[in-house]
Amino acid sequence: MAQEAVAANGTGGRTKPHAVVIPFPLQGHVIPAVHLALRLAVRGFAVTFVNTESVHQQTAAALGLGVDRDRYDIFAGAGVDVRYELVSDGFPLGFDRSLNHDQYMEGVLHVLPVHVEELLRRVVVDPASTCLLADTFFVSPATLARKLGVPCVSFWTQPALSFALYHHMDLLAKHGHFRCKGALPLVLIFLLLSVYKYTMRSTCNAHKCHPKKQTITRCNM
Repeated sequence: MAQEAVAANGTGGRTKPHAVVIPFPLQGHVIPAVHLALRLAVRGFAVTFVNTESVHQQTAAALGLGVDRDRYDIFAGAGVDVRYELVSDGFPLGFDRSLNHDQYMEGVLHVLPVHVEELLRRVVVDPASTCLLADTFFVSPATLARKLGVPCVSFWTQPALSFALYHHMDLLAKHGHFRCKGALPLVLIFLLLSVYKYTMRSTCNAHKCHPKKQTITRCNM
């Protein structure tokens, strides 16, 4: 399957550009990434879309009892070159990720990247024609991109207003708009670390760019 994703197909023997789309494992982040994957495929990319098994199961379950969850493919019938791949987030499918949110976030930071790396080493067969398109909230793909020798693009799935709020959280607290006593909740710490570590350091190191010139791609779906 990996070889097929970057094989010459109607391109006169040339290798198709291969985009690996990696959304953050929450359904609200997956939907914009799906739209991006489809748009890239329509424009001639071979796309590998990486989803977690837990989000996959949630999506399939939402479609009703008649859906075979094990065989369900988000892109089935789309008529475009998108390969749908699943990885474990490190927790059993029966684990309550909402009830154990902080533990789940720790797993996303430290365990999920290991499974993503295993997948990438299988599907990235031609680094020269491959790039990673990763959700800005997902910290690790830029580091994985350096290991594999491929470029990595940060894809912001939320409105620009949300980014501005995260970016200026210190000012919101300073001027009393964000009235949080004591330490920030772990979820906010995680979000802030994800945005800053990924966009201002990891991606810039991968491309040797200047932080002020870093570009974040946002989806206007």
